[in-house]
Amino acid sequence: MERNDHTEARRREAERRAYEAEAAYETLLGQVPGAIYAYAPELGGPTLSISAYIEELLGVPAERFLSGDATWDELLHPDDRDRAWADYESFLQTGTPDCGDYRYIRPDGRVVWIQDRCAIVRDRDGDPLLIQGVMFDITATKEMSLRMQHMAYHDVLTGLPNRAMFQDHLELALARARRNELGVAVLFLDLDDFKPVNDTHGHEVGDEVLQHAARRIRDAARDTDLVARQGGDEFLVLLADLDVGTDGDAAMAVVREASERIAGSIAEPINLRAATLSMHASIGSAVFPFGAGDARALLRLADEAMYERKRERAADSTTIRRLA
Repeated sequence: MERNDHTEARRREAERRAYEAEAAYETLLGQVPGAIYAYAPELGGPTLSISAYIEELLGVPAERFLSGDATWDELLHPDDRDRAWADYESFLQTGTPDCGDYRYIRPDGRVVWIQDRCAIVRDRDGDPLLIQGVMFDITATKEMSLRMQHMAYHDVLTGLPNRAMFQDHLELALARARRNELGVAVLFLDLDDFKPVNDTHGHEVGDEVLQHAARRIRDAARDTDLVARQGGDEFLVLLADLDVGTDGDAAMAVVREASERIAGSIAEPINLRAATLSMHASIGSAVFPFGAGDARALLRLADEAMYERKRERAADSTTIRRLA
């Protein structure tokens, strides 16, 4: 009888400890600002467990995720879905990446950035038992990072890419052109007589003119062209992946057509609150591989061609005034 009592006491003690450990674990889960989960270690395998925090995170109760993987697919942002599944497949095969950032769309329409950190739990023989991980809400940090990245590569006034982004895209375009025997062109634009606009109407009107010019250049360029603001009243256009044609004639034709469309668009009167203005642009161009072998040479030659065009326009204007 005494032995049975002792055995029963040990059983009750073991149950108490198990209950306390489970209660402590559940309390810990409730304190972690993330959704803790466990998956079966297979592609498309079921979700074995997930903490209640997932509902606060993604707006869907935990029970939905336990019913099948369809819920994850429904909530994953369409632009991130293929990447997320590719990362998960790679993780199952190699153990990397063990961390990824993805977007989910809650039922209320809010987009949430998630950082997903996971690890493979293995048995004594080294075989995978399950995938365990945690999802954190990094929306605020990610959006701040994206805003800072956008500011680093875009012009604040016009919203166009800046010189730094243009330079990066130009280098990539040249690398593709060298591999595939294609052409790359740079247009360098400068608004004629822009300084008198600032002097006469003020910098606020001058900023409006620059914004109108930026939109018109963007609208006149092809969808595949990159339009950037160099600074001041100067703009750049990148025409990449051009068919060279015979002696470059096909590429040159594209450059001429783009220059004419942009010049014509800018020349249309700009209706502002302060005045209706008529602007013109001097446009210079340079084409790889004809006369320019790298990014620096393309930009320099396009800049020189633009200033040459500006001098020609100034000389024509002077001649017209003399004849009058």
